Amino acid sequence: MRLCFHVFVFFTHSLSSSPYLILGYQVFNAALPKTWLTQAHAAAASAIQRYRETEPVTHANGVSLGEFAQASPHRNPSVDGSAFLNEPYIIGDLLAVDRCFGPLLSEPALWSIAASLLDVELRHVVFHYSNLTRKPAGIGPSISWHRDAETTYFCPDDDRFLRLLIPLQGMSQENGGTAVMPGSHLNKIRKNELDGSAVIYPSLAAGDVLAIHPQLLHGGEPNRSSKERDVLIVQFGVSGAGFRYQETMELGSLHARDTFIAL
Repeated sequence: MRLCFHVFVFFTHSLSSSPYLILGYQVFNAALPKTWLTQAHAAAASAIQRYRETEPVTHANGVSLGEFAQASPHRNPSVDGSAFLNEPYIIGDLLAVDRCFGPLLSEPALWSIAASLLDVELRHVVFHYSNLTRKPAGIGPSISWHRDAETTYFCPDDDRFLRLLIPLQGMSQENGGTAVMPGSHLNKIRKNELDGSAVIYPSLAAGDVLAIHPQLLHGGEPNRSSKERDVLIVQFGVSGAGFRYQETMELGSLHARDTFIAL
């Protein structure tokens, strides 16, 4: 019932007055049912364990936390990367890693949120990619301030795309949760001009959804707490868009939901 309530409220409000367009981000509380969260925990735990066991598929689509710490020590100070070479920081191409992610990524609520924020009919929404980004308790790295529109991976020509962040545990500043600079998608403030007093750390419960505008400046601090912080990230776009950057095609990329669920 809570899921229906939140989706109904969202669709009955004008997009022009939505927090997403005004602030550059929007939180959807209790957007996903408990059954989805239970299945997501199981799929993530399996993928993480398989990475630790050096399974080829997960390693081929992942980033080692230890190697990342060695390559970018400023992002994870005081962490000895050599001790965490088989600890995953990012696991990508989730459908290829485990088909159990299929029903999770095809969850209607996610596609409906994307369609509404992108202001298109559901049939025009396409999947771009997904990954599991982790900040393990005590050793999670920071994420530098950036705009998704400036990345060089699966980036369309225009701003008709977005990322949905779904925490599998509670997410806040305490455990390295995502930080946002409200309104930075409109004023295009530079990273070196950030006003720290204006930075917001949205507090999310497991199963909430945080939608991020591609021009919004966002980042995150290291996780030095005793709490895990695993986040499922899904990028959606609009069918027919051109791309500035499109390194690889993941399983499911550029599929609308009706063909995505058949993969």
